[in-house]
Amino acid sequence: MGNGIYYLGPLGSYTHEASLILKGKKISKQTISEVFYEVSKNNSKGIVPIENSREGPINETLDNLFKYDNVYVNYEKELNINIVIASNKNIKDFKEIKRIYSNYYAIQEAKDILLKIDAKEIIQVESTSKAALLASKDKEGAALCSSYAAKIYKLKILQKNVQDGINITRFIIISNKIKKKGDKTMVFFIVKHKPGSLYNVLKVFYKNNINLTMIYSRPLKEKIWNYYFYVEFEGNLIQKNIKRALNSISAVSENLKIKGSFSKV
Repeated sequence: MGNGIYYLGPLGSYTHEASLILKGKKISKQTISEVFYEVSKNNSKGIVPIENSREGPINETLDNLFKYDNVYVNYEKELNINIVIASNKNIKDFKEIKRIYSNYYAIQEAKDILLKIDAKEIIQVESTSKAALLASKDKEGAALCSSYAAKIYKLKILQKNVQDGINITRFIIISNKIKKKGDKTMVFFIVKHKPGSLYNVLKVFYKNNINLTMIYSRPLKEKIWNYYFYVEFEGNLIQKNIKRALNSISAVSENLKIKGSFSKV
């Protein structure tokens, strides 16, 4: 484990909750980028969110996976996201709430309850656990967070399950070591800005009978209106058809980054 397991904190975040399956000292960081930085520099592991079933991929995670060539995906963990609205114990009902703290994704996932409460301020912070911490110090504040965070920060839960429908977040466990066995594999690549470039890559997956489970594009930071692609597919790096496909993709794409094979834990 090296220097421990880094996670998006603070204490009580959904990532912290997901990290409890891992053995080792847990070290909280304020941002996803800080988790990646620590993992890239130390012989350690990290856990970060990568996708939400309602809001899609987590852009900061994707950008860091593309950025760090020495950070790989070893496992994935799914967590049911049950959002509660919790407040300082001075608040007795929704009418007394003046401010609601939470992160971007929880705010998007609980729009219905936010419309009902009609709070004057919705304050976006780094994580749901940071929201719980702030609400614990605010006599007129509440947080959209987990019941786990509410318990840690001694908040009163006013209502449970305020998310709009089924809500699951995928987390990835990252390290400096590439894993070749698993149910799925993750890669990143760039294609030339000309007709047929992306088709030439996707054609390789089709010819090798490989099923894609995710494809997504993100803008390149250093080149305006150009993009990198993030792909997950079934199969692992030991399989012959996967090896053959990746060799072919490297010939028709640029900057192919193989992030390893992984399974659920």
